[in-house]
Amino acid sequence: MTKIDLCLQNAKILNVFNRTFELKTVGITNGVITQVEAPSVHLDADQYQDLSGNYLVPGFIDAHMHIESAMVAPSELGKVLLQHGETSIVADPHEIANVCGVPGINYMLRDAKQTPLDIFYMLPSSVPCTTISHNGASLPAVALKPLYQREGVHGLAEVMDYPAVESQQADTMQKIHDAQAAGYHADGHGAGLTYDQLQVFKRAGISNDHECTTLQEAQDRLNAGLNVFLREGSVERDLENTIGIVTEANAQRFSFCTDDKTISDILNEGAIDRNIRLAIKAGINPATAYTMASYNAAQAQQLTAKGAIVLAVTPTSL
Repeated sequence: MTKIDLCLQNAKILNVFNRTFELKTVGITNGVITQVEAPSVHLDADQYQDLSGNYLVPGFIDAHMHIESAMVAPSELGKVLLQHGETSIVADPHEIANVCGVPGINYMLRDAKQTPLDIFYMLPSSVPCTTISHNGASLPAVALKPLYQREGVHGLAEVMDYPAVESQQADTMQKIHDAQAAGYHADGHGAGLTYDQLQVFKRAGISNDHECTTLQEAQDRLNAGLNVFLREGSVERDLENTIGIVTEANAQRFSFCTDDKTISDILNEGAIDRNIRLAIKAGINPATAYTMASYNAAQAQQLTAKGAIVLAVTPTSL
C-alpha cells in the first residue's frame, strides 16, 4: 500500500449522498483525498490526526456571488473566505466588466491565480444592462465567445434580460448557445418573474435562479424545474423568508449563495457558513444544510470533483 501524507482517524464525515454522518478514516496526499475507509482500516501515513469523533464536511461553495461587492481583490477575498470554510465560489464579474469590459475580466482571471480559493467565473450576460445605459463597455456574444477558452471561465452569468429571452433576441440567445456549445451552462436572474415566465427561462436553457424572496417565489422556481440558490448577503437577506420551502424530499434542488456581500459583513458574520447556521436555526437537518452548502451547489453549477468527501476516479479536493 502506498504511503500517504495525512491520515485523519475517527472522523464523522458527511455522506452527502444520504445526508448522514459516518465514522470513517480519511487519507490525504498532496492535498486531495485518496482513501475513505472504515475506522478499522489502518493506513500507512507520514502523519496521523485523531479527530476523536469530530465532524468533517466538504468545503463550502458559494453558488453565485460578485467579488466586486466585497470591495477587495479576488486574492484578498480568498484569504477571508477560506477561514470561513469556503473553498470554492462561482463569481460573476459583471461590475468590473460593466466598467472596463474584457480587460476587467482578464484582471479578475489573473488575480484569482494568487489564491488557493477555487474561483469559477461566469461571463457577464448583460453588459450593458439596458440599451440606454451609459456604462464603460459593451460585451456582445462575439466578445464573450473567445473567453470560454480561458482557464477559470465556467459558463454564462445570470441572464437577467427576460424580454430578450422571451422574444428570442439574437445576441442574448447566442450567448446562451455559446455557453452550451463550450460545455457549460447559463445562470438565471429572474427577479419578479412569474411561474410561466420562469418556464420561458428554463426552455431557453437557463438552469438556476437566486432571485426568490418569498416562499411562493421559491416554490415557483422549484416547480419550473430550476435549481434554487437561497440568498443571504449584505442587502438581500432572504434566507429566513425562504428556507421553509426546503424539505428532505426536495433539498437536493437547493443551495446557498451570498450574491452581494461586503468584506466587513463577511468578517463580522461569515458568508456561506452564516447561511448554514441560519438554516439549522430554522430547523433544517444539519447534514442537509451542510450538503446544500457543498454537494448541491457543486451539482447545480456542474463543478466536478467538488462537494463530497469520497474517493473518486480522480481524487477529490476537500
